[in-house]
Amino acid sequence: MQAADTTTLPSVHHCLNCGYAVPEQYCGRCGQDVHHTHRITLRFLLFHDLPHSIWHVDKGIGYTFRQMMTRPGAMLHEYMAGHRAQHFRPISYLLLITAVSMILLSAVGMVPATTAQQADMPRLLQLMMERYMQLYAKYPTLIYVVILPANALLAAWLLRPARFNFAEMLLTQAFISGTTTFISSVVMLPLLLLTRYYPALQPFMMVAMLPYMAYAAWVYRQLLEPARMPVEDKWVRSIGTVVLQTVVLVISLALVQVAIVVSLIRQDPSLLEDFKAQTARKAATEQPRR
Repeated sequence: MQAADTTTLPSVHHCLNCGYAVPEQYCGRCGQDVHHTHRITLRFLLFHDLPHSIWHVDKGIGYTFRQMMTRPGAMLHEYMAGHRAQHFRPISYLLLITAVSMILLSAVGMVPATTAQQADMPRLLQLMMERYMQLYAKYPTLIYVVILPANALLAAWLLRPARFNFAEMLLTQAFISGTTTFISSVVMLPLLLLTRYYPALQPFMMVAMLPYMAYAAWVYRQLLEPARMPVEDKWVRSIGTVVLQTVVLVISLALVQVAIVVSLIRQDPSLLEDFKAQTARKAATEQPRR
């Protein structure tokens, strides 16, 4: 007499997204997790979905950020080689961190000059600063449209031994820019708070650029780690890339400000006359002191 087969067959679920039969946890057609498709509750959202999808220790933006802070060079080489399932997409990574940083900085209040400094400025410069901050607050990612391709070109040229093509270097810049945006925001937040009570600290706002430059140079140095070349050459290429990228950033911001000034003068030509008159009065006042 033949013994009965006691093997337990796996229960088959149907994916609620595409209807495909799924014997395991994930749908083989669309990739959806069939075991977490129950009705969404506030408890599920707060204690499972959001922490799991964003700050999961082995997947998501938290994992990607941790990798970018501890082993960025190796992580970027692995990502370009195809190890991508655990990581947040680079453009989404940049946009999300930029949005969060802008919310925090806007809440604190981004003031490029003190009240006393603004009172001494010509009306043209006051309006230019006001428009610039409005533009930056409304379109925080606009600058990246210019900066990312330019930075990618410079990096692809100077970091050729890393063997990244332009598209790969473009995504690399998205990862780096997202991380440096967070680092700069962490440095700027306390400075913005302090300058409200100590206006003399205003010139030190440029200090926020130093961690960005140091971090970027460190990442580029790690990207060149597999290259067979002297360590000194790796550092020269890394630091040179950062310096040139900083120059591009400064020039881009200056061009935006010049464009705003030209637009303001076209709208109200009297602003230019006021600027000339106030500049002449200030020069005449300072001349006897010399």
